[in-house]
Amino acid sequence: MTTIDPAVGVREQMRAFVRDSFLYLRPELELHDGDDLLALGVIDSLGFVELVEQVEKRLGCRVREADITEENFGSIDAMVAYVSARGGG
Repeated sequence: MTTIDPAVGVREQMRAFVRDSFLYLRPELELHDGDDLLALGVIDSLGFVELVEQVEKRLGCRVREADITEENFGSIDAMVAYVSARGGG
């Protein structure tokens, strides 16, 4: 029996959301999972809020207000780690 790592699903969903929602504005940018989305200008403060909403909606992971930080949502890797630690995905 093959088991699927839930983090892979989280990573793919968040990559797809970032690509579809933000990268169409920057087609030349080759984004890596560890890249800082705010520093690269991929997202702004409103985009940051959208990321949090999508984690809750797509992944069923309740995000506490205190957890809405760049450390938890600043990159694809950060979101995967956060969701994995919260048991979501």
